Amino acid sequence: MFENIKDAMTFTKGERTAIITLAAVILLIIAANFFVANRPANVKENLHNLDSIMALHETAVEEYYNRQKTKDNGQQALSTKDKVIESTSRKDYKSSKNTKNNFHKKVQQPQANSLSSKALVQKPVNINSSDTTELKSLPGIGPFFAKNIVAYREKLGGFIDKKQLLEVYRLDSSIFEIIMPYINIDSVSIRKIRINHDDFKTILRHPYIEYEDVKKIVNYRETKGMITNWEQYKKVVTRDDIEERLRMYLEF
Repeated sequence: MFENIKDAMTFTKGERTAIITLAAVILLIIAANFFVANRPANVKENLHNLDSIMALHETAVEEYYNRQKTKDNGQQALSTKDKVIESTSRKDYKSSKNTKNNFHKKVQQPQANSLSSKALVQKPVNINSSDTTELKSLPGIGPFFAKNIVAYREKLGGFIDKKQLLEVYRLDSSIFEIIMPYINIDSVSIRKIRINHDDFKTILRHPYIEYEDVKKIVNYRETKGMITNWEQYKKVVTRDDIEERLRMYLEF
C-alpha cells in the first residue's frame, strides 16, 4: 500500500514543473486580489491627505497675500498720513511764525507806549503803600507785575531797598531800570518779625528765613531763652548765607 502511495506521489520532471508553475500562478492571483481589494482605500486615504495638504497650502498662500495687502495699505496710509502731517506742520509752522511775529509786534508796541507814557507819572510811586491800580501807572507795569509786587511786599513786610523788586516773580532788570526813576520807598511802615514772640508759621512766612532757621530759633527760645541782638541771631541760626537785609526786619 505504502509503495502504491509512494508511486502516486512520485512525479516526473515535467509534472513537477507544471505543479510549481500552477502554484505560482495561484499565488499571483491571490496577491493580485489582495492588492485590488485594498488599493481603493489606500488611494482614497492618500487623496484625502493630499487634499488636506493642498488646503493648508492655499490657506497659507491666502494669509500671506492678505498680510501683504494689509502691509501695502498700511504703508500707503502711513505715507498719506506723513504727507498730511508734513503739510500740516508746514502750515502750522508758517502760522506759528506769523503768530510769533504778530505777538512780538503786539508786545513791543505796548512797551513803546509805556515808555512814551513816562510823562503821565506825575509823582513817584511809593511801592510800600501803593495798591495795584497805582502800580499799574508805572511804565512797563501791568496787572501781572502789579499783583506780584503787592504779594511779595506782603511776604517781606515792606520794601527797604528798590533793588528788592528784582526778587519779585518774573520782574527782570529791564523792567526794573524802566520803573526805577518813578518809584520811592517809605520804610517807616516796615512790618517787623518779633523773633522772640511770633509763632513758627509767622516767622517762616518771611522770604529770607528758611525752615531750618525757624526750628533753631524756636528751639533756642524754648531751651535757652530770648535772642537779644543780630549777632546772637546769626550764632543761633549758624548759616553762612544769611541775607543781611533780614536784620532790618527783625525785632528783638
